[in-house]
Amino acid sequence: MAQQPEENQTADSTPPAKAKESKGRTFLNRFLSTVWLWALVVVAFWLDRSAVYLVMFLVLSVVGMLEYFRLVPDSGFRRFRWQTLLVTVLYTVVLFGELFGIGTKWAGFADGLAIALLIILISADRIRFGLDGYRTIDEIAITVFGFVYVVILFGFVPRLLHLGGLETDGQARLYVIFLLVVTKFTDTGAYLVGSLIGKHKMIPKISPGKTWQGFGGAILFALLGSYGCCWLFGDQIPLITPLHAGILGVLLALTAVLGDLVESILKRGLAAKDSGQVMPGIGGVLDLIDSILLTAPVLFLYLLLLID
Repeated sequence: MAQQPEENQTADSTPPAKAKESKGRTFLNRFLSTVWLWALVVVAFWLDRSAVYLVMFLVLSVVGMLEYFRLVPDSGFRRFRWQTLLVTVLYTVVLFGELFGIGTKWAGFADGLAIALLIILISADRIRFGLDGYRTIDEIAITVFGFVYVVILFGFVPRLLHLGGLETDGQARLYVIFLLVVTKFTDTGAYLVGSLIGKHKMIPKISPGKTWQGFGGAILFALLGSYGCCWLFGDQIPLITPLHAGILGVLLALTAVLGDLVESILKRGLAAKDSGQVMPGIGGVLDLIDSILLTAPVLFLYLLLLID
């Protein structure tokens, strides 16, 4: 086969110096954003007030939903924004019922009630318009999926705070910190190791930047974070013994990677690079919480089985 001209070989490639500079800038932006976010988390858990958790959950859920809606490129595609945001607020009120004098008895029904109410509101609004074939169902399905994906799955984070058997002595708060540490250590390990020595593509059709070396780094860092929390908190998180720390480290790492890939499928399917630009080097709120959306329900279920 004839060799391609030299200029054609390099025309589409980025000069090494510029690529290195771009990677360094991205790493710096990501590092600064991460430090700022962890500082915010530390302050929130130091204050340890339900009202603070409510505000954080509501803001992240609302912004996450708005970013999800913006991923749909068709401006004429109905997204049912006000119905979704209204149900998100009501869902949050139920999850933090003790702040509003309704207790937590409704929390167990919150997911089903929220989805049912959203479908009712969407259906009532959709009948005002004519039928558009499959697009009619697509508009409803995309909205309901987005609500489940962003709000319901993220709702397992505050559910950890109210999980029976974890409420005393600030234990619930420490289990949430464990979740965040292991999940974010997974993301950090994948990014650092993948950037430094990543060569073999993992799933190039879905996420070209992910490598098997980065995947190994994700599991390694997750185990470090898991055992680090186990050592640091000790008897304050009695359910997470060294054995469970190892199991959860691997399990949450696998789930976190899957969560990141799920958002990659959404973004590539809708031709979007990032969900937003709220945090330099990271992207939007969805880019921040994508892995937590799957690790939170997994940890909740795991702890539920241990408690029972």
